[in-house]
Amino acid sequence: MKRMIVGFFVTLVFILLTVYIPIAMSGDPVNLRSQAKRLSDKDVKSMLTKYNYFDRTKNKTGTFANDFVDNGDDTVTDRATGLMWQKNGSLKGMTWAEAKEYVNKLNSDRFAGYSAWRLPTIEELASLLKSKKANDNLHIDPIFSGKQKFCWSADTFAPDIAWYVSFKAGMIRHIYHFFYHVRAVRTIK
Repeated sequence: MKRMIVGFFVTLVFILLTVYIPIAMSGDPVNLRSQAKRLSDKDVKSMLTKYNYFDRTKNKTGTFANDFVDNGDDTVTDRATGLMWQKNGSLKGMTWAEAKEYVNKLNSDRFAGYSAWRLPTIEELASLLKSKKANDNLHIDPIFSGKQKFCWSADTFAPDIAWYVSFKAGMIRHIYHFFYHVRAVRTIK
């Protein structure tokens, strides 16, 4: 019995050292979808499992590891995903249509020196959800502003119904016409 246990641990250590750890430490960012599309509830549930994202009702054990860097210019880079985020996001809530206009303005103003800002897909936005509340009692890292409790994504569920993340409740949902914030994103080349 003792020999079996030792053999198991030797095999486990071998697997960790030769397979798991090199993949986890490869430094290659997770490649997330950046183009908006229509998603069903089943699609979102599948995405939560695929990336091990947290959602208080759909994937309570999800833990996605970010690698945030404050760029000092009102942006935050996540080296785990290759994305740059607005640190603070929009100051006020807005409709989904207004959210798209807000992003267009960020681009015309060259926010932080860039003009490729966009609404994040739900895959991208969900990567910011944390299982433990921290930032102003929200499910988001304290590197970000806590004012944006609900944020729009670029993805839709149906015509005029868009997906959003509730950092207050720690959940991903969809809704018809409401006033939520924007946390714009851009892909780093």
